[in-house]
Amino acid sequence: MSVQLVAQTIQATLAPVVLITSIAIMIGGMLQQYSATNDRLRALAQERLQLLRTPDGAIATLDSPLDAFTTERISEIDQQMPLLLHRHRLIHNGVLTEYCAILVLVASMIVIAISAATHSNPTAALIVFLIGTVIMLAGILLVAMEIRISDDAVSFESRRVLTLGK
Repeated sequence: MSVQLVAQTIQATLAPVVLITSIAIMIGGMLQQYSATNDRLRALAQERLQLLRTPDGAIATLDSPLDAFTTERISEIDQQMPLLLHRHRLIHNGVLTEYCAILVLVASMIVIAISAATHSNPTAALIVFLIGTVIMLAGILLVAMEIRISDDAVSFESRRVLTLGK
């Protein structure tokens, strides 16, 4: 192998690194969203438990006589939690999809190197690279769906509170 061929092989092998770096940056933001959604879900669950806790430490049922504030807040929480759970699942799937994209792109680097070393047709390398790119796009679409619905819970709570007392 000539030095020039080795240099070209290294350049071709490193091409997927740009996408891998982009994905890594996106994953950082996605994990922040995931963590914030996770924290909000846990806070709502904790608040709901506290609202249902009786003075003797038992858990009241929704059939029990509850004050108007407690009933309203539990109703709001019951509306928001499924929305947040859906968002949490979308982010979760998006992060996993992006990690799969990284795996496929790393595999494409190996296929590119093997293709160059054996002087074989680079079609397989291109196909693996394109598959990694498509998987990356799927992860982006999942997060875009999550962003699209992200204000539903906040909007619901804000609108609901604005109607109280009128």
